[in-house]
Parts: sequence; structure tokens; C-alpha cells
Amino acid sequence: MKKTIFLGLAMLFATLSFAQNNRSTAEVFLQITKPGKYTVYLDDELVSSATGRFRFYDVYNSKPMLSIMQGNRLMLKEQLNVNAQERLIVGFDNGRLNVIKQLSLFRNNQYALDDFYGYSEPYNTGISPRPDRGPVRNYTLMSPEAFYQFFSLYKKERFDDGRSRLIKATGKNASFSTEQIRYLLKEFSFDDQRLETAKYLYAKTIDTQNYTLLAETFRFSSSKDDFLNFIAKE
Repeated sequence: MKKTIFLGLAMLFATLSFAQNNRSTAEVFLQITKPGKYTVYLDDELVSSATGRFRFYDVYNSKPMLSIMQGNRLMLKEQLNVNAQERLIVGFDNGRLNVIKQLSLFRNNQYALDDFYGYSEPYNTGISPRPDRGPVRNYTLMSPEAFYQFFSLYKKERFDDGRSRLIKATGKNASFSTEQIRYLLKEFSFDDQRLETAKYLYAKTIDTQNYTLLAETFRFSSSKDDFLNFIAKE
């Protein structure tokens, strides 16, 4: 009898230990570039924010429904694909939802992520825990409020060379999303400066997988071809 009870307890502890180590949850983080007051649903969970950043922890559904509301207006409703033990970071702007990053939650059985875009120290080694996804880079993306203030100043520049100087000065300490860069490039008057800036900002963007979408900002096919050839070589 005692042997049976002991065996049962051992099996129970083993099951609990397995459940503890079998982390099946995920995280979904959303960045909205355009300033404003938004309400975001992930399935039935609700988050409201005026900062443009929304965080959903303990996501069990592998295909949750994301809904973005501004006031009573539905801006987007889209189903996501979420992997267990990963943080999915997506960005919303201009009516589109783009994947920015997918990061593993754990390194060496320890939670390893910072408050939004990357790995916290001492886990920010630049080495990807998923070799198939390439190296992990640490970014400091401008918040929607900071970008709005910068863009207001940027639009006051009358000439392309002044716009370029502002971008390079700001880019020393900040990164951008593809959508933010699209706003910047559209303000240029000429394709030559637009192309030079687009090449410079490639290393400063957090979602290079979306960078080809910027081809639409060029007025001439030769500039567009030069831009796409540049990306193909990176």
C-alpha cells in the first residue's frame, strides 16, 4: 500500500515538473506608429493605450484574433499566427499590419526579453537562439510620440539636404520602422537624395523584411531598380 502511494506521488511530482517546464504560452506585442488613443483586443483580452505600445502576455491560442479600435472605428481585424515560447512583435500603420520580430522567450531556461524589442542583459549577446532566423540585433525604436515630434520638425525643412542631415543626426541614437521611413522618404523632392537616404536607413530599420515596400516612394523606375538591387545585395 505504502509503495503504491509513494509511486503515485512520484508520478504526480513528475507530471507537475513537466508541466512547469513545458512553457506553452506566447506573447504578442503591438506598435502603432500614428499617435492617437487606441483600444486593442487580442481575442477577449483588452488593452488601451495612448503610447502606441500594447503588450499581451500568456497567449495560449496559436491563432488569436487581433482587433484595433480608434474610438468606435474598427481599424483592423486580423488573425495572427503565434508560436509557443516566442514573442511576436507586430507594427500597424497605413492600414497594414507588419511582422517586426519574433523572439524566443527563454535562454538557458530563463526569461530573457526586455520590455519590448529585444533581449535584456546579460542575454543580449547578438547570437540568435534560432539560427534559422539570423542574428538578433538590439534596437531602440522611436516611440510614436517621439517620431511625431521629430516628423513635425522634419517637415519644416525646405530642402532635401537639410532633411538628410536631420535623419542622420537622429539615426545615431534611434532606429525606425519601415512605415516611419516611408513617411520620411515621401517628403524628399528628388529621387537621388531619397535613394541615398533609403540606403542609409536600411541598417537603421527594425523590420528589414518589409523594406521592399518602400520602392513605391520612388518616382523613376531607374531609382526603384537601384533601390531593389541594393536590398538584394544586403
